[in-house]
Amino acid sequence: MNKNNIIYLSEDATSAQYRYRVKNILEALKDNKKYNLASFLKSDISKLEKELPRADLIILERQTAKNSVIPNLIDRAKSFGVKVIFDLDDLIFDYRDLPTLMRATNSKNIFYWVGYFWGIRRVAKHADGFIVTNGFLAKKIKRSFKKPVAIIPNSLNAEQIKISQDACKKKQNNKTYTLGYFSGSPTHAKDFRIIEPAITKFLEVHRNASLTVVGYMDFSAQAKQLIDKGRIKFEKPVDYLRLQEKIANVDINLAPLAINDFTNCKSELKFFEAAIVKTPTIASPSYSFKHAIKNKETGLLAEPDEWYAQLEYAYSHPKEMSAIALSAKEYALENYYGDKLVKDIEAAYGIFI
Repeated sequence: MNKNNIIYLSEDATSAQYRYRVKNILEALKDNKKYNLASFLKSDISKLEKELPRADLIILERQTAKNSVIPNLIDRAKSFGVKVIFDLDDLIFDYRDLPTLMRATNSKNIFYWVGYFWGIRRVAKHADGFIVTNGFLAKKIKRSFKKPVAIIPNSLNAEQIKISQDACKKKQNNKTYTLGYFSGSPTHAKDFRIIEPAITKFLEVHRNASLTVVGYMDFSAQAKQLIDKGRIKFEKPVDYLRLQEKIANVDINLAPLAINDFTNCKSELKFFEAAIVKTPTIASPSYSFKHAIKNKETGLLAEPDEWYAQLEYAYSHPKEMSAIALSAKEYALENYYGDKLVKDIEAAYGIFI
């Protein structure tokens, strides 16, 4: 059986988008019987063009939209009958959603975002279809462009699995109790504000508890007082493998979100990356979290006024939380790695070929 040839183009190999949307997929389909995958960076476009006559699909990672040569590349691909698919993992393409994004990220630079949306739309209008991360985002992009959309979820890779297995072996039952908040970008300060009152109360009630924040955060005056008292510990961002070790060292992973169309398009990666180190998650009920987390089975879900109650439940039910952590790990390995992931990727490609 002849294999179909899939080409990925990325802006660079250092971004989170490259890892989740390209690297992990290439790894999952290594030696696949149906598809040959190749990956190129923007510096390799001349080499990529030589492969176009043999390609069936070219998939553009979303950061490539900023590259001025992309429109010409799309034209060349289509001249060879190659379908062009745009991979998008955020609500960044429809001007109707721009106010939601700006409120969600607390951004005031509308000129930056208008330009960013314009670049995404320039590519999207000429694409033959899209690959996205969840069903909510799929509906949004169908509304905007009326083209075929497939879903490939964000996923795990072998390096993460290996380091997470080692981290699990080192987990200890400490007398202290640590909450963990892992912020991937400075835009999450607004999300943190949702849980700050509950965390403050929780730390006041439980003197053996603390909060560790890893990443980016703009702390309130009240939170800074807790930092001065040693009840909140702040650590700078680390690489994604070291992050697994950090997550393994806390008792509960916190994933709050201000629920809106923008955050409903976000993936559940904060859940499954905690799950594989057997750290249970309390999360806001966004579209993706609701699909991954069954309350008190694979994690805990919390509406804005339920965070303190869920923190107390987690603290006072250690045996139940251990069972939840195990179920979450099993769910993550089954759905974001291995055979299920391969089937999801193959099904997505099958929509376009």
